[in-house]
Amino acid sequence: MQFIKGIFYVACGCLMTIFYREGMEVAMSWTFMIWLPFIAHDLAEAITPRPTKKSTRSAKTNAQNK
Repeated sequence: MQFIKGIFYVACGCLMTIFYREGMEVAMSWTFMIWLPFIAHDLAEAITPRPTKKSTRSAKTNAQNK
């Protein structure tokens, strides 16, 4: 999945560069607006801490038995 994301981001960057060089700022802006939610989602995933260990029922019963 990371590989597909990487290809998508590279393709968007290449398109924006081509659009900019050809003087098509509107197309570049639309490509950026389509790309922006994806990068915002990935950034949110990177910033949000994930729990390292989930509690299970067996762990709770072991704690109660002691």
